[in-house]
Amino acid sequence: MTEENNNIENNDFGQVFFSWEIPEFIEHIRSPLWYIAVIVIGLILIIYSIWTANFLFALIVILAAFIVFLRSYRQATNLIFQITEDGLIIGNQFFKYDQIKSFYIIYDPPAVKKLFFLLKGLYPVFSISLNDKNPLVIRQKLLEYIKEDLDKKNQSIDDQLETIFKL
Repeated sequence: MTEENNNIENNDFGQVFFSWEIPEFIEHIRSPLWYIAVIVIGLILIIYSIWTANFLFALIVILAAFIVFLRSYRQATNLIFQITEDGLIIGNQFFKYDQIKSFYIIYDPPAVKKLFFLLKGLYPVFSISLNDKNPLVIRQKLLEYIKEDLDKKNQSIDDQLETIFKL
């Protein structure tokens, strides 16, 4: 990330077309059974990794468990998401339109109302909840700056796994 991306307060990114609040991450309601299942699966994976002498895998399992449990005790803060003339602003990060490969919208209320961006390079796909925004108006504005990926018909695999397993 460049200095330009980090220091958004002193920059003018042109006209703001759309702006709304999004949670930093989705807070899932997990039952005690979910925690028990995750602990059992985690222990099985750690025992397997020790049995196969794959200590790096054990470390990855422990770190993943630590992150999931840490996130469950922290409340998500709201970030401001903005679509501007020059790019996208998510919290304190700025992405120029030339850093974004394409976008797509999955709108299947009430289950899924999300806007997805595919970044160039090694960056992952990131999703933005549309909340109560009109996807057609947002799509029309984004088409002026970014190519739409019409082949995408489903959420990204990370979003699906996050929803299914409440991660």
